[in-house]
Amino acid sequence: MKNIPVKVGWELYIPMFIIIFFPVFLEIKNGNWNIVWLPSIIYAIVMILTYTIRYQMDREFLYIRNSVFGTTRLRITGISKIEKTWNMLSSPAPAVIGRVKIYSKDGDIIISPKNFMDFERELLAINPNIKVVK
Repeated sequence: MKNIPVKVGWELYIPMFIIIFFPVFLEIKNGNWNIVWLPSIIYAIVMILTYTIRYQMDREFLYIRNSVFGTTRLRITGISKIEKTWNMLSSPAPAVIGRVKIYSKDGDIIISPKNFMDFERELLAINPNIKVVK
């Protein structure tokens, strides 16, 4: 089983940090530090969920382990196309820049491999019929 490194983009975390903590700043300014606990826990859970996403591949399947939400298994011979995308849909892709949409008979999914070229090469070695759109 080969591990495919996951790209994690800070462009997701900065806006999330602002959305979660902005309302808290006024309370902190007034000396109410107790309000910080819940947003901190929420932010920590989101970070843990995104950093536990894993992509793996063997000679037959691409596995997308989506943290506590289960594993998606795509048959590599069933993949027809991969293309880079900016689609912001919720997916096991913890980055905005470098997202890849996989079109498969098993269902379409968006992921964010750290190195698109290596990912492409690995898939094409198993299924040379995959159309690659860059």
